Amino acid sequence: MAGDQSLLDQVFDRLAEDNIADEVVDLVLGAYVGDAALDAVLGGEPVDLPERDPSTRPRPQPLYLESVTVAGFRGVGPQQSLRLQPHTGLTLVIGRNGSGKSSYAEAVELALTGNSARWTDRNSVFKNGWRNLHCGSPCEIEVLLRAEGAKTPIRVRRTWRDDHTEADQGAGSVLADGQRYADAAELGWQQPLDVYRPFLTASDLGRLVTSTPSGLFDALAPILGIDPVVDADKRLMRVRRELNDRITAVKTVRESLRTALADIDDDRARAAAAILAKRAVDLDALDRLLADAGSDTNDPVAAAARRLVAVALPDLGYVGELADELAAAAKRVSELAATRAGTADHAAQLLRMAVGFHDEHGEGPCPVCGTGTLDTAWRARATNTLDQLQRETMAVDEGHRRLREAQSRVRNLLDLDRRIGVDDLEALAGVLDQPEVVERFRGLVADFHAPTTDLAFDELAAHLRATYPPLFEAFAALQQHATGWLRQRHDAWREHAAALQDWLNRAWASSDHAAKLKRVNAARDWLKTATAELRNQRLAPFAQRSQEIWDELRQESNVELSGMRLDGMNNRRKISFPVTVDGTATSAMAVMSQGELQALGLAVFLPRACAEDSPFRFVIIDDPVQSMDPSKVDGLAQVLAGLAETRQVIVFTHDNRLPEAVRRLRIEATIWAVTRRDESVVEIRKNSDPIERYLSDATSILKAEELAETARYPLVSAFCRSALEAACHERIRRERIGGGERHGDVEELIEKALTLNQVAALALFGDTHQGGKVLGRLNRFGGWAGDVFQACKQGVHKAGSFDLEMLVRDSRRLAEELR
Repeated sequence: MAGDQSLLDQVFDRLAEDNIADEVVDLVLGAYVGDAALDAVLGGEPVDLPERDPSTRPRPQPLYLESVTVAGFRGVGPQQSLRLQPHTGLTLVIGRNGSGKSSYAEAVELALTGNSARWTDRNSVFKNGWRNLHCGSPCEIEVLLRAEGAKTPIRVRRTWRDDHTEADQGAGSVLADGQRYADAAELGWQQPLDVYRPFLTASDLGRLVTSTPSGLFDALAPILGIDPVVDADKRLMRVRRELNDRITAVKTVRESLRTALADIDDDRARAAAAILAKRAVDLDALDRLLADAGSDTNDPVAAAARRLVAVALPDLGYVGELADELAAAAKRVSELAATRAGTADHAAQLLRMAVGFHDEHGEGPCPVCGTGTLDTAWRARATNTLDQLQRETMAVDEGHRRLREAQSRVRNLLDLDRRIGVDDLEALAGVLDQPEVVERFRGLVADFHAPTTDLAFDELAAHLRATYPPLFEAFAALQQHATGWLRQRHDAWREHAAALQDWLNRAWASSDHAAKLKRVNAARDWLKTATAELRNQRLAPFAQRSQEIWDELRQESNVELSGMRLDGMNNRRKISFPVTVDGTATSAMAVMSQGELQALGLAVFLPRACAEDSPFRFVIIDDPVQSMDPSKVDGLAQVLAGLAETRQVIVFTHDNRLPEAVRRLRIEATIWAVTRRDESVVEIRKNSDPIERYLSDATSILKAEELAETARYPLVSAFCRSALEAACHERIRRERIGGGERHGDVEELIEKALTLNQVAALALFGDTHQGGKVLGRLNRFGGWAGDVFQACKQGVHKAGSFDLEMLVRDSRRLAEELR
């Protein structure tokens, strides 16, 4: 989890003030911690969430620059050091373009960060030109930083071997408190270096013009320190998007299922489609439908088809045997009827009556015929005859039984309506692809049912043999079609039933997702508002400081800055600078000149580099004066002086207007002048004001023994003349600008004063045309003043007529008087 405790405390304060529900609080804190914690909170899993920490954060240890030593890097050949005082104050490092001064600014950035912002904005030729052309080995940078109160400095080095061709191949090392580290990041400096960036280059200051709104936002937003809550919002957005996608996917599949089910001729499909059509789907009803999906109780056609498929008609062998049995039984009965067996039953009845008469009355004449005698012999013969008649009667009964059984089986066979319902056939005819199969079967059934009551048994048997086989085959075909229809119907439903079951499972989960989404939306709504308020709250001091810096820099500009606004919500990353021009509101980018934009860049980025939470108490500014008019240079000098009260401010510039403004405004500053000799030999020396510099050069010429006298006097007098002009220029600027005149107007007057006499007239009388009064005014200081002025004005024309040492001495005296 990233982020400082003060930010977390602010989050806790706002959660308490807004009386947020516990479940939403847990989501906010889980999102603050990270993705895993947020997912765990949503899943109801235990997770350690942050709590308010009552402890006080330690202040960062202030760090100042003590020296920068460079060898073989960029414009610096042999080793040379820029020595600084490791405390608050203003330091100017001046020198013409190409003098090597910016190499020191770049060296500090490269040593501390391992990179340089200049490389981002330049082509590869510039980046690959990091090694100095005139110096082989060593190629190294050493930066000494001094922590406030520390006895020993922190030593940051970067060195390159001869075979290194890329600047990022250099080996870095940091020595702090006797311990060695690979780079500054191991000291915990990477995050503050990225956030507060104590380096301001020309590309940084030009970023207002060259950067996109999002790029500028990314450069400034980190100073607010609210990235943890911004990241938390991104995590909530990620979860919300995932939940929305799942819920939307369920809705989308639901519609596709409804469309697919509409093409299925199945009561289950129609019932499922009706359930899905409701605004609030009854998931329980769909679950019951899928559980009962194998039942056809609600589909009469399917039930009819299944009944027909279940019918088992007697096979052809059985019907053939039945026909044979019917014919054989009928023939047997007919044969028995033509013999005594046909009347055996009646004869047996008469004979049993006669035997009974004999048994009751004894022997005697036959009561029927009167001629025979019913005696014992007759009784024995009668018993044998009864046995024979009984056997014959049984044969006749068996024949009739066989015939009756065959007739019964034929009747069962003919009763097809009992097996195959007419309604079932009708229902099936309406769904089969070939309904003629049903019609053919119906026709064969009609033939099979033709009147058979008048047919003899043998004719009925022949009827069965002739009509049953085609009927049997037609029914088999009908069953095959019914089976195919049922299979097709089942397959169609099974595929969609599986899809419905899958959708149902996802819909159950979607109900849980909807509840989670409601909580996530509540958490994000709160966090979005809280982030905007935190951003405004934390931006306020930076925006106020930017406003103050702009007010100092703007000087004569009629553009008034109305604050700075950051918008980082809803995937927008935008920064705006509303301004007013003579009371009319507009955007800074639309109306500001290049110089004004340069000044605005300073106003925007200086508060970032000088943030209170930054451990770096130094800020390096490279070439800030570009495109600025003189009035804004004065404002810049005042801004730098203000910053130098609490920061070590180091400014690199080739523009003499800034040191001139610093001297004129009597701002305390250390000025170093950088010059580059042949073979990239860089010299760094303390730089006094121009008057002293010119007179020092005159003294050096005066002492140059190898110089011929004829050349010495013109050179010395020229330097003395330049010193007097510089003194006049300083006086002109101080009095006129201090009196409220525009810088531009003052500089224009100075440019028009071409001669020393005109310059002096402008300084003493405010008018270049008052040259005739100059000498008299100077003589008020003493006759020496007029003499030295004349000597400097006439230069080579007075060669040898003035003692050179006296010329330098009196020029210094006169310059002070003119000041």
